Amino acid sequence: MRRRRKPNFSFPFMENMSSSSSLSIPQEASNYDELSMQQSLLFSDSLQDLKNLRTQLYSAAEYFELSYTNDDQKQIVVDTLKEYAIKALVNTVDHLGSVTYKVNGLLDEKVDEVSITEFRVSCIEQRLRICQEYIDHEGLSHQSLVIKTPKYHKRYILPGSNTFLFSY
Repeated sequence: MRRRRKPNFSFPFMENMSSSSSLSIPQEASNYDELSMQQSLLFSDSLQDLKNLRTQLYSAAEYFELSYTNDDQKQIVVDTLKEYAIKALVNTVDHLGSVTYKVNGLLDEKVDEVSITEFRVSCIEQRLRICQEYIDHEGLSHQSLVIKTPKYHKRYILPGSNTFLFSY
């Protein structure tokens, strides 16, 4: 009686996929630019891992196809393929979740920055309006002090009589 041995499948493409989907915590950044650069690199790495996922899945499909046609233990190959497909799907969803989390974090930061900037601009505009109103008010009061209203002597001329002069 021939003893069946379980084939040992090694998946180098699976190792790459599972290790890259975890969230890495960056070291403490010394300033805002460095933190921004770290986040950008992490995001870029995550997107690159997603791009690599396609080639990894195609490579796995070819491997399983060859194994299925060349191996006499087809049920083991099918079961292994099912396990791999489930792990690949879970890792893909995990990766998409990680990228989504990073995108949401970046968007939240940018929205907060825009809100803070809008608030600062609004404060500056308010200060400018107050200064302009103050300048306008001071200009009017300065002009009213400088302009001397002329004094006219009022004369009334009555027909058939002399001119009367009223002065105040």
